[in-house]
Amino acid sequence: MGVKPDDGWEMPKDQARPSNLELMWGSPKRTARGPRPGLTLDEIVRAGVRVADAEGLDALSMQRVAGELGYTTMSLYRYVSGKDQLVALMSDSALGPPPEPGDGDWREEIEAWVRAMWVGYREHPWLLSVKIEGPPAGPQGLAWLEAALRALEGSGLDTGERISATMFLNAATFSLARLSIDLKPMEDFATALTLGARTGRYPILAGMLADGTFESVGAPQTEFAQEILPDLEFGLRRVLEGIEQYVSARKTAPTG
Repeated sequence: MGVKPDDGWEMPKDQARPSNLELMWGSPKRTARGPRPGLTLDEIVRAGVRVADAEGLDALSMQRVAGELGYTTMSLYRYVSGKDQLVALMSDSALGPPPEPGDGDWREEIEAWVRAMWVGYREHPWLLSVKIEGPPAGPQGLAWLEAALRALEGSGLDTGERISATMFLNAATFSLARLSIDLKPMEDFATALTLGARTGRYPILAGMLADGTFESVGAPQTEFAQEILPDLEFGLRRVLEGIEQYVSARKTAPTG
């Protein structure tokens, strides 16, 4: 497939470049002159996600995305200012929509939310290397926040506490997903445990090493990654149990 020529449309020169928020929430208006563009912003964002999924964020460039679409690089600059802005748009859209509300109780709903986010991070690992500069601001980011807050409505937490719980669960899921992807094979950890056990300075670790708790140490990265999901689910359930106990204690606490 040959490279498609520029379409003749230009960003209005008397207007400032659209911000990330303006592009996330609605494309800028076109000028009347020139033929209709052959590209859309959504197509560019989806192509960027495909490149990042297949080759990683370091391989992403405006030229590489243009090649994926079969257009010239300059065609893309009529829609986004550069790679940084493209990555911001990709980061909001990559996870897709959050899980639809189910028929379960609030705990089942929030567990489904966490698992869906985990799957999204595993499918788009480049998301874990994007710098976080603040709360979610795009349509999909707010949709995920809304879904978690909706799930927690039945928990008994007040509105501020629901936001705090959501931020914690989001951060825990993000961190454990990153751990499952970034860690190299664990031979160095196994060696360190063995050396540490010999010193007698780490009796708890030494005991766990002796009784086989660390039997997965030395496993390849892919196997280690599978061990992280049970850790996430264990922690998630303990957090949700703690919320239930906290709410129950508050209801029964004497007043006055």
